[in-house]
Amino acid sequence: MYKIAVDIGGTNIKVAVIDDNLEIVDYQKIATPDNTNVLIVDETHQLIEMFIQKYSLENPHIGISSAGVVNSELGQIIYTGPTIPNFDGTNFFEAFSDLSSEITLYNDVDAALLGELTFHEYKEDNIFCLTLGTGIGGAFYSTSVGIYQGARHRANEIGYLLYRASDETTFEQRASTSALKNLMLKRKFEYDTDVPKLFELAEDGNQEALDILHEWSDLVAEGLAQIQIVYDPGLILIGGGISSQGNTLLKYIEPKIHNYLPNDYGIARLQTTQLENHAALFGAIQQ
Repeated sequence: MYKIAVDIGGTNIKVAVIDDNLEIVDYQKIATPDNTNVLIVDETHQLIEMFIQKYSLENPHIGISSAGVVNSELGQIIYTGPTIPNFDGTNFFEAFSDLSSEITLYNDVDAALLGELTFHEYKEDNIFCLTLGTGIGGAFYSTSVGIYQGARHRANEIGYLLYRASDETTFEQRASTSALKNLMLKRKFEYDTDVPKLFELAEDGNQEALDILHEWSDLVAEGLAQIQIVYDPGLILIGGGISSQGNTLLKYIEPKIHNYLPNDYGIARLQTTQLENHAALFGAIQQ
């Protein structure tokens, strides 16, 4: 039996058909519309309907992963901040009721962590997942309570940490992958916003690329230090598209975390997600 997984981000929307063996049978990605002239629910509805017709599905499980603060019980977006305009109050249970009665909705980072845990068994009992993308999101899992969402479904909104009055920016505005791309443009990087090329040149010793990565990774490390202090996790997973850089990414970030902690404080084991950028799709269909 096929399930349909949806991952809504600030940059792209991904929709996949997934079989019982957790294999992606079909997949499509589109740019996230402005949600003013063209609505996210309308574009996503069309993609889901197309797959339902293509595979002759009846009342399929539709799993949705979305940026923002999510009420999974109501199927509704509570708050998204500036990432996606006009998204607050969007109810996916209502918007997709003509397609299926079996719909689940998760915050995108909660979904990414659920997806990761579906495929990979980690020895740590307490795991924090941070995703770097258009913004920065967080999720926390404990074997004793599962995914922790908070009293108002607003736990782990770490992108709003570290507000800096001098330039009125938050952690995610300085340290997301979007912020890295802005830094590349500001520094007039030869390859514009080509992040893989940035890492490639840095590995070859290019000083410009190294300077950019060191400046940005220091900002990421500052936020990770706050996570370490508040949660004391056994493992911190880093996800999002940039996680495909693996240990190359970690080697820029990990040593700098100590700069924002007391001497000998210690940090969790750091690892990039193994599912890389599809983790949220697999997490969205978990029940």
